[in-house]
Amino acid sequence: KMAASSSILRRPYDLILVLLFTYYLWSCVFIERHYCEAPLDPNSENSLLRATFEYSEKYNPLFLQRPEWLRVATCISAYVLSVGYILGGITFLLGLNEMRVPLLMFVSFKIYAITIYYYMEFFGDLPVPNIPMFLAADGPYLLGIIFMLFRLRSPQPFAVADRPKKQ
Repeated sequence: KMAASSSILRRPYDLILVLLFTYYLWSCVFIERHYCEAPLDPNSENSLLRATFEYSEKYNPLFLQRPEWLRVATCISAYVLSVGYILGGITFLLGLNEMRVPLLMFVSFKIYAITIYYYMEFFGDLPVPNIPMFLAADGPYLLGIIFMLFRLRSPQPFAVADRPKKQ
């Protein structure tokens, strides 16, 4: 028997995850998709891509260098993980308990990807020069993973809690 899902209005903290998934998808569409196709350009006509170049120049030199492994990882994020962000957003918005296992599989993939990425960012040839500024843009991915694992810890994460009947 499937437990009924509670309304998003009764789960306002899940709106944080919906907003995070929206941020991730926005990044996939407006930054990663372009990064996948061509290097960042300081003279781009796109102001967001120019700003991304300037940010990377100061705070994320590895992203600016665009090694092939990072380009491929970014393409996977833009064109594959984006589907997971859409499904995650819908799942948390609608409270779909049956999506728990697929989302746990998705978050496992994200943990693998972010572990490699953070290792290279912090211990590779071009370590981030300013960790707080790096985490300002990339920290929400780590926070989302932690928060999603916390929310998906029970078998029915969106179930309506049984309330004792008044006598």
